[in-house]
Amino acid sequence: MKSAVILVLVATLAFASCKSLIVQDEDGQVYSLTPISSRQKREEPKWYGGGGANGKQGGGVIGVMNPNGSGGQVKYGHANGYGHDVSVDARVPVWSNGQSTLNVGGGFDRHVGGWGGSHTGDKRVGINFNHRF
Repeated sequence: MKSAVILVLVATLAFASCKSLIVQDEDGQVYSLTPISSRQKREEPKWYGGGGANGKQGGGVIGVMNPNGSGGQVKYGHANGYGHDVSVDARVPVWSNGQSTLNVGGGFDRHVGGWGGSHTGDKRVGINFNHRF
């Protein structure tokens, strides 16, 4: 008896997961219930980057931007005789309501070596408010 109930339950769930179901509420409104597997998936994070660290002059960047607006990047640059530049930046949305978003971000830059010598790092924190009209 238990195995028959389990078999019916599994068959029902398998059928429900592969076919859309049309239902009607008490007011006569018709709805189509669609299985999760056929719905549009969430947008994936976008990775970007390029450039190269080879040769006499070069540099590059690598970063990620998430659909919710958060992201980060790391930059590197150098030129023979002038030193190296390294930068790290990040941003995170802390509040969102409809068309408005509040972001908090931060970053760090540093120049190392070269003609001017090494410098202390440049640290920064910022708040950004966006509203789409």
